[in-house]
Amino acid sequence: MYARVIQVNLKPETISLATDYFRQSVGPALKQQAGFKNSRFLTNSSTNQCLMVTLWESEAARKGAETNGFLQDVLKKMGDYFASKPTIDYYTVDVQVV
Repeated sequence: MYARVIQVNLKPETISLATDYFRQSVGPALKQQAGFKNSRFLTNSSTNQCLMVTLWESEAARKGAETNGFLQDVLKKMGDYFASKPTIDYYTVDVQVV
């Protein structure tokens, strides 16, 4: 499995709006992406930091959600919530405990 982790600082007044948008719009749209496994939207209200973590069944599936414009669209639509430019990191999921 493969992970994409997006880290960004949110504007303090938009944390709940960003959370609602991810839950209501991004989450359902992610489910339509080929090879999508699951996601997490994590926030820290003390630091205004946010992590958007998505897991994919293959590296090709993860890349597909970027090359088809999905990721760019999400970042653009969520841009008003961001206090900084997002950073994107990639990982291999070596262990998962469920």
